[in-house]
Amino acid sequence: MAQTPAAPAAAGAKPELRRAFGRFPTGIAVITTLDDTGTPFGMTVNSFVSVSMEPPMVSWNVIRGSRAHATISRARRFVVNVLAEDQRPIAQQMARPADDRFAGVDYRLSAAGLPVIADAVATFECSVHALVTAGDHDIVLGVVDGFEHRDGPPLVYWQGTYASARASDNKNH
Repeated sequence: MAQTPAAPAAAGAKPELRRAFGRFPTGIAVITTLDDTGTPFGMTVNSFVSVSMEPPMVSWNVIRGSRAHATISRARRFVVNVLAEDQRPIAQQMARPADDRFAGVDYRLSAAGLPVIADAVATFECSVHALVTAGDHDIVLGVVDGFEHRDGPPLVYWQGTYASARASDNKNH
């Protein structure tokens, strides 16, 4: 097995660091909220994690200076939509720069008026608790105000591509 040692700060090490990070499979979620005009806004993330049960909290990362950062900073509320394995087109669409990322996406509005993507395997409606600076990103800490979930395999990201994580593949589950 070949290994490529590199210091993370070394010139040219970023591609290798990205490949090393890619060895860890992550879930795919779309963060949704409303922008200043009340228009639905969404972005794909693979940094979503549970943080705490008491109080229920989650986190995800957003690059500082981005439109997404500005939108979340002002909105202060968001929904984490954990995508199902067949929702790859939504993940791809929400990852592209576009004025209307919701074009053709089936969604409803929550009781609080936030966009919730139809058929996601889990959704978490949250309030921003804090933005914590970490390098060129901020970690968004959110308090979970409500959630829903359903059965079904989630969409995952591994080694630069979308994949499936089926429970039937895990004999010890």
